[in-house]
Amino acid sequence: MKELIIKYRKIIISIIVIFLSIFLYSNKPYSLYDINYLQKINKKSAENSKDFYLDKMKKTINNNDSIKKNIFYVKKNQNLGYILEKVGIQTPNKILEKKKNNCLYNIYVNDKITIETKGKKLYTIERKNNSINCIYKTEDNSIKKVNKNLETDQDVEQYIFFNNIDNSFYKSALKSGLSPNEIMSLADIFGWDIDFSLEIRKGDSFGVVIDRRFLGKKYIGSDIKYAVFKNKKRVIEAYRYKKKYYNSKGVSLQKQFLKAPVDFYRISSHFNKKRLHPIFKTVRPHLGTDYAAPKGTPVYSTGDGTIIYKGRKGGYGNTIIVKHGNIYSTLYAHFSKYKKGTYVGKKVKQKEIIGYVGSTGYATGPHVHYEFRVRGIHKNVLKIKFKKGKRLNKKTINKMKSIHQKNIPIYLWLNKTM
Repeated sequence: MKELIIKYRKIIISIIVIFLSIFLYSNKPYSLYDINYLQKINKKSAENSKDFYLDKMKKTINNNDSIKKNIFYVKKNQNLGYILEKVGIQTPNKILEKKKNNCLYNIYVNDKITIETKGKKLYTIERKNNSINCIYKTEDNSIKKVNKNLETDQDVEQYIFFNNIDNSFYKSALKSGLSPNEIMSLADIFGWDIDFSLEIRKGDSFGVVIDRRFLGKKYIGSDIKYAVFKNKKRVIEAYRYKKKYYNSKGVSLQKQFLKAPVDFYRISSHFNKKRLHPIFKTVRPHLGTDYAAPKGTPVYSTGDGTIIYKGRKGGYGNTIIVKHGNIYSTLYAHFSKYKKGTYVGKKVKQKEIIGYVGSTGYATGPHVHYEFRVRGIHKNVLKIKFKKGKRLNKKTINKMKSIHQKNIPIYLWLNKTM
């Protein structure tokens, strides 16, 4: 056996290298502008293959309506006319006007000039140095100066991330290239439809198109533009529109109540009218659901409402009750502490933190005991089907679709890849 390994060691090493390469590259985050890399994924040209959508992506990104950016640093004896000529654009007359507020009339060595073109036409010209930041934009065959704040001058890079879920959604998302904050945002988007404790299965998959924002080289945040989650036989899509998320039919993913009051938990005790109490060893009704989580984990109000009780409540320990209109109320118990600023009468929003997981009262370990009541009657929250979110009107749906139109080939490719 040892002789065989020595004899074929080169072949064995080659096979190991190939498998490692496949594993590492399968989890690489893809920049939408790195088309050459994406084209190496699949060489098939059939309509159902990934390349069919890659070609569409390339056409989308490189079509005549797309904006192309050219960056120049002014050198000695160069003027704006010379730089515009290099990108095949004639200098607009307005820029040649010698006016006090025309920051493009005189440019200096080392100034950063950014020229954006749309097709063969000028779209924007920007001049930037330590003391000046001005931009001109073309609109309806005219060019106008646009006020721009240097501190909000952000660059946006768009990426695709996707992965199959092995045992943990969080670990699989990290492996795909998403940051912890982006993972929490993704969980928030689908939190009304998917119970991340009970409903995630091995083989589920997710995909994200995300805009990451930079101020210079400094990363300052990100927005999920589109996301898709394949859970069992369900496919749930999310399109961003005015900071909220909707499915392709314009129905809001946001429901009246969250599925759970904490993120990334496990259920330690279910709703059970004949449960054997773990401390007293007697049969007592358990009229809520217990979500186990580390001490100090934030606890959220599952819906909009008003705090009607805050304080110590027997075996519940530190407790808050929130009333949601005339029909529903929710109870949260065993807090280690309340969030500062909570008080009876305070109005709270859905997903607003009201306290932190603990084990006050009768509890064997840190968890939040959560009760859901309908007209004062306790209900098993895991069996309640909440109403669908609000639907946009037809005109607004068309607006949302027009914003995402250019990225549709990318979304199709992502769905095929997962």
